[in-house]
Amino acid sequence: MATAKKSNYPWVIVATVLFWSGLIFGLMGNTVGLFYSPVSQEMGWTMTQTSFFMTIYPIVAGVCSPLAGKVFNSYGKIQYVLTAVAAIWCGTYIWSSTFNALWQWTVYGVITGVLGGFLMYIPVPLIINNWFTKQKGIALGIAAAFVNVVPAIFNPIITQQIATYGWRSVRLVIGIVLLIIVVPITLIFVRKFPSDKGLEPWGAEETDGAAAGGTNKLTGVKASVAMKSPAFWLALLAAACLVSCATINQRIASLATARNFDPVAIGMASSIIMVGGILGKFILGFVRDKTNNSVITGLTCAAFGLIGCVLFLTVGTTGLAIFYISILIYGFGYAGLTVAPPMIVEDAFGPKNFGQIYANVSVVTCVASSVTSLLYAQIIDRTGGYEGCFILAIVFYAIFAVCVPLIVGIGKKLPREAD
Repeated sequence: MATAKKSNYPWVIVATVLFWSGLIFGLMGNTVGLFYSPVSQEMGWTMTQTSFFMTIYPIVAGVCSPLAGKVFNSYGKIQYVLTAVAAIWCGTYIWSSTFNALWQWTVYGVITGVLGGFLMYIPVPLIINNWFTKQKGIALGIAAAFVNVVPAIFNPIITQQIATYGWRSVRLVIGIVLLIIVVPITLIFVRKFPSDKGLEPWGAEETDGAAAGGTNKLTGVKASVAMKSPAFWLALLAAACLVSCATINQRIASLATARNFDPVAIGMASSIIMVGGILGKFILGFVRDKTNNSVITGLTCAAFGLIGCVLFLTVGTTGLAIFYISILIYGFGYAGLTVAPPMIVEDAFGPKNFGQIYANVSVVTCVASSVTSLLYAQIIDRTGGYEGCFILAIVFYAIFAVCVPLIVGIGKKLPREAD
C-alpha cells in the first residue's frame, strides 16, 4: 500500500465548496427573493402564489435529508452525487426561465427540495470532517460562509440585471453559466476521503492512529444506537432552537421599517446582519480550533445570540448605531446554524456515521424553520411589535446552551465501532 502524502489539497477541497455549494445553493437558492416581485408583476399573481414553492421546498428537503445521509455515509464516490445534484439543479433553474404556470413553480419547489436535501446541510461538514484533523473549525467556517458571501456580492448585480434584461433572461444566463463552471469542477476535484487521492488529512502529522495514516478507517457510534439515545433527541431540540433563532434574520428589514428608519438605514440593517452571519462563521471556527472543544463553540454561539437579543430589547431601538451593533452581534450567533450543530454532533457521536446521523438532525431544522417563521408572524400581528420574537429567541438560545454540554457528554459515553 502506498504511503499517504502530506499536501495542501484539503484547502482545494474547501475552495470547491465555493462552486458546488456557494454558487448552486448560495446563488440559485439564496437569491430567490429577488425574483418574487418581477415574476408576480409579469404573471399577475399574488406574492403568496408566487412564493408558494418556497413553502414546499424545506418540507421536501427535510423528508429527503435522511436518504441523503444514508447515500453519503455508504457511498464513497461522493463527487458523482454532488455533480449530479449540481447538473440537475442548473437544468431545472434553466427550465424555470420558461415558466408560465403556477404548477410549474410547484414542481420546481419539489425538485429543488429533493436536491436541497442532498446539498443543504450534510455534504459540507461531512467532507470537511474527513479532510481536516487540524484547523477543522476555520475550514468549516470558510466553507459555510460561501453560501452567505456569494449572495451578498451578487444580490445587487442580479437586481440590476433583472431590471435591465428581465427575470427570464437572468435565470437562463445564470443557469447556463453555472452548469458550465460547476459540473466539471465538482467532478474533477471533489473527493470524499484524502485517501482517495493518496493524501493525508490536513494536520494528520500531529495526530496518531488511522487519521494520521490517511486511511478511511473511522470510529463512531452506530447510527441506530445514536438515534435511540437521549443525546440524539437533545441534538434535535438544540438544532430546532438554533434554526428558530436564525429565522428572525428574515424580519430585520421589516423591524427597521417599523422603527421608522430611512430606506438607506433599512438596507444597511439587512447588510449588517448578513455580515454578522459571515464573520460569525469565522469567529466560531476560530474558537473551535483554539479550544478543540465543540461545547465551548456552541456556548459561544449561544452567548452571541443572547447578547444580541438583550441589547435589542434594552437599548437596541434607542438609536441607529446601537441598533446596528445589536443585530451585528445577533448575526454572530445566527451564524452558528451551519457551523455549531455539525461540530457538536461529530464530537458527540464520532465521524464514522456522521452523515447519516446529522441528516436526521437536519430534518428538524427544515421543519422548525417553517413553523417558527409562522409563529413570529403571529406574534407580530397580535402584539404589533417585534419584542416578543426576541424574547422567544432568548428562550431558544438558553435551551440550546443547556443542551450542548449534555449532547456531547452523553454521546461520548456511547459505544463506538470502527470500519
